[in-house]
Amino acid sequence: MDIELLLSEYKYAEARLENGTEATVRIQDDETKVNSGSWQGASVRVLQGGSWGFASSNDATDIRGLLEKAARLASLDKGKIMLAGTKPERKTINAKVGPVPLEEQVKALLAAKKDMAGRKISSCRIACSNNALIKEFYSSEGAAIIQETGYAYLSCSCVARDAGMLIRGVETSASRKGFRGLDLHAAAKSSREKAERLVGAPIAPRGRFTVVLDPEISGVFAHEAMGHAVEADSVTERESILAGKMGTAIGNGLLSIVDDPTADDFGAYAYDDEGTEAKRTVVLEQGVLKGYINSRETAHETKAEPNGHARAAGYDSVPIVRMSNTYVLPGEQSREEVFDVKHGVYIKGMKGGSVDIFSGGFMFKAEEAYEINNGALGRVMRDAAISGDILSTLKNVAAVGKDFGTSPGICGKNGQEAPVSDGGPHIRVDNMMVG
Repeated sequence: MDIELLLSEYKYAEARLENGTEATVRIQDDETKVNSGSWQGASVRVLQGGSWGFASSNDATDIRGLLEKAARLASLDKGKIMLAGTKPERKTINAKVGPVPLEEQVKALLAAKKDMAGRKISSCRIACSNNALIKEFYSSEGAAIIQETGYAYLSCSCVARDAGMLIRGVETSASRKGFRGLDLHAAAKSSREKAERLVGAPIAPRGRFTVVLDPEISGVFAHEAMGHAVEADSVTERESILAGKMGTAIGNGLLSIVDDPTADDFGAYAYDDEGTEAKRTVVLEQGVLKGYINSRETAHETKAEPNGHARAAGYDSVPIVRMSNTYVLPGEQSREEVFDVKHGVYIKGMKGGSVDIFSGGFMFKAEEAYEINNGALGRVMRDAAISGDILSTLKNVAAVGKDFGTSPGICGKNGQEAPVSDGGPHIRVDNMMVG
């Protein structure tokens, strides 16, 4: 089957093939469950008459049939879609990550589970997923890209009980280098320590405070509040509060944010699912909005260069605009300078939240919080949350630290999931709502 010859029959068409394996281990207290499997499949897109046609199948041999189906679907509508130009690449990229036997994974995870035991711990859970994948991309423009990739993702969760109160502590670890790249014992120990630390803690205060965000929360803000707002599909559909603000000062000059799929982190990749080379994109530079992240389609609409941010959850999903590794860049101030607060709150660790990129409103729940008194940390507190609107918060940033840390995650959008990472330094924000 000559895929490139079949694609050449169309003005623009592309094909993606996948062959993958996945192993999962779940340990709930004294019960261990193991699952493993494999999959393969193919999908095609045809662009004609300004409209896309998409078709997929778990039978990767019938590319001609998929192309004919996609072409019929594209012909049902007349659209205005056009693609920004990009250089067709012919590359093979090997991850060089060897498989780890399931028995070895289970043994290592059971050993790490011992670090989760404690007098106040009533329950613990470990979930670990290990994926390996070979992705092929071909286009009628002459692109032929083969990428070997994969990731391992670990979540450890402990529930502490004390005086009738139940508190959960969670820690994750992730690696693009396979199972052996996970920090099993550190994640297990951290989940226990969080639960034990918080189970007797008081509730965080409500009101407006000077707040210091740890690297995980500053990264979450970069991803959730800024990152989704600069995804160019939201911008072109006028769903983002940042639409029409390119080149505008929207934040404090201390603040710069990038999205970088070339960084050696959990959201890394070399080429996106449209065959475009992944590029570091400056989103915010010293408070000025500098760039959107885009697909070839949105790059044409926004008159920008494609920067390799079209990602699909799998062969059976259409590539959409997605983040990769989204970071607040380190600043010039020391930790002491960032924490130079007479009275405030230190917000640490991400527990959940929401953002509305149309209105700009957000709310993030933190794992824990600490009082700040004259620059020193006081008692630990639980049930903390911060809220506000994106533009006001960007302008209220008062200090950006020299330090830097990142956290892995799985980001969901339009029913698709993708491995990502976010991070930054410690950041001080004035007049932020807590509670």
